[in-house]
Amino acid sequence: MQDKYQKEIEEILRNAGEVAPEESGRETENPLEDRRQAVRQADEAIKAPVPSAPRGRWPTITPGKILMTGLVVFIVNALLQIWILIWVGLALLVFGYLLFFITPRNVSIEKRWRGESIEDAPESPWDRFKRWIKS
Repeated sequence: MQDKYQKEIEEILRNAGEVAPEESGRETENPLEDRRQAVRQADEAIKAPVPSAPRGRWPTITPGKILMTGLVVFIVNALLQIWILIWVGLALLVFGYLLFFITPRNVSIEKRWRGESIEDAPESPWDRFKRWIKS
């Protein structure tokens, strides 16, 4: 059964213009030292630091950030007794609270195949702006 699939894969590769693999059958086992080396490399890849967001991007506005900003504005201006800014702080608190219920919770995951993105079209600046506001 496995030979049947192997032959079909080789035929597809030949039709696509790629060279079919020379070895047929199962992979040969690596010596013990090679396997240890592969395990070490995998451990290092797992422990590698996660790359940070690229520079030049705007920070995202989230409902939590709006709530915190509103709370800080409200408390600071309540102590200073600046009434107009107290109302601005309250408005920010209400707006942030409402955003928790308005914003959708779907998380978009980039579709990838063999390490390459398979997204259809690049996003327009307006789409990126809308995604930035929602995140």
